[in-house]
Amino acid sequence: MSDVVLKVENLAKRFGRVEAVKNVSFSVRRGAIAAFLGENGAGKTTTIKTILGFLKPDAGRVETRYRQPGYVPEHPVFFPWLKGREVLGFTAKLFGVDRNELVRLVDRISAAVGFDPALLERKVQTYSLGNQKKFSYLQSLIVSPDFLIVDEPFSSLDPVSIKSVRELFLRLKEEGKALLLSSHLISEMEKITDDVIIIKKGSILLEESVERLKKEGPFDLEGLFLSFHGEIGGRHT
Repeated sequence: MSDVVLKVENLAKRFGRVEAVKNVSFSVRRGAIAAFLGENGAGKTTTIKTILGFLKPDAGRVETRYRQPGYVPEHPVFFPWLKGREVLGFTAKLFGVDRNELVRLVDRISAAVGFDPALLERKVQTYSLGNQKKFSYLQSLIVSPDFLIVDEPFSSLDPVSIKSVRELFLRLKEEGKALLLSSHLISEMEKITDDVIIIKKGSILLEESVERLKKEGPFDLEGLFLSFHGEIGGRHT
């Protein structure tokens, strides 16, 4: 499976007596958008943080086949004394991004997510929540990741920005990037996702391609999700 850039096998993570993630297994493929769906507390963020190495798993393994990951958290946090341009400068230096290339990337990505570059002269902590989210995309994408993980990709964004970010994801996919998007906004995910991963109470209930799901009948991502949670009738209740 040469197109697989991330393979998670039997991942487990406990916090005291709470088994947040148990025997989680799934994969993410190159040139595809994977929707990682679950209720609050289902284990999505714990899984993501373990994949990225922020948390150490109690069991299981994570196999990576990507060159450079990118990560946009649900609630970005920045040093309160740093301006946007300083944050980008430090990020570029850390990842070896050429200064001239940085200027080009900032212009291109800012336009893609609807971020005003004039804000870079202000401290990031003074931005609105929506602009902090956009800036987090900007910071992550200047390193040209080939695998992008986003926790709640549309949180704090207005409808125009949601459309811009959605189109950005599709362009990244066309460029051959892999994307893992954890979101509660199922209506938006249905428009762009190629693969569906559903997690409940720390366990994976479904991992399937949209192409195969469509062969079984009309594709309704919200209905599929709710069927695993006993909200509607069907084979998954």
